[in-house]
Amino acid sequence: MRILKEKLLIKDATINKVQFDREWFFSFEDIVFYLKEDLSEVEYIHLPMLIDGVEELVKCCSFEDIIRGRKEFNQ
Repeated sequence: MRILKEKLLIKDATINKVQFDREWFFSFEDIVFYLKEDLSEVEYIHLPMLIDGVEELVKCCSFEDIIRGRKEFNQ
């Protein structure tokens, strides 16, 4: 299991992200690709995100959601 740090996810240009209500949300699909893990237990919401100049509704999860979902899956 890959160790995660929120600051590194924020800096990573390959992961689409959006700041909403002072919290960072990451594209769920980008995180799945980044970690190469089954994250089916991670909760997500749909948020508008600007991708390649086009606004889309994207499945997004917070850093805490990712950590919590990984722990539940790996127990």
